[in-house]
Parts: sequence; structure tokens; C-alpha cells
Amino acid sequence: MQDNENISLFNEVTVEESATVCGGTTVNFDLNTYLFTIGAGAIFDGGLTTNVVNIAFTRALFTQS
Repeated sequence: MQDNENISLFNEVTVEESATVCGGTTVNFDLNTYLFTIGAGAIFDGGLTTNVVNIAFTRALFTQS
């Protein structure tokens, strides 16, 4: 078997190439939605709990193709 020295295992990829490989989906985070949900949960849901933080984080994430 012949050994090919010019084949590299790791190549640097650009952001565009990375998006193409992973399906082209970009995940964004909306800080305003996060802070609004945290504030509303702290005032109306009996304080700032782990559940409120998880809901706020989930609502603040959105994808864009």
C-alpha cells in the first residue's frame, strides 16, 4: 500500500463552509426576549426559579435558514 503524505486529516473551514456542512441553519439568541421572560417569571411566577430560567432560554433561541 502506498502512503499518501499530501492527504491531511484536518482542514480549516470558513463560517460559510461550516453552515453548509451542518445544513445551513443559524441559531440566534434574542436577549430582549430572554430578559423579558426572566423579569415576568420573577414577578408573576413566585420568584426566579430554575424552571423560569429554562423557559426563558428556550424562548430566546430561534433558528434562521
